[in-house]
Amino acid sequence: MLKQNGYGIVIVIGVVLAILTVVEYFMGLYHVGATLLMLMAALKAILVIYFFMHVSRLWTAEGDH
Repeated sequence: MLKQNGYGIVIVIGVVLAILTVVEYFMGLYHVGATLLMLMAALKAILVIYFFMHVSRLWTAEGDH
């Protein structure tokens, strides 16, 4: 997507996480249910782990990243 600009993907993911947090807030405010809140939290956790903790690099060769 924005491979050439290293900060571009970080900004996009940060904005997505902020939007998901606002959506999660309103879901909690209107008592949507614990299951949906847990799914939203899991989605946010997956995004953080994949993009900010670089877990995908664990399964690539040394020179591939």
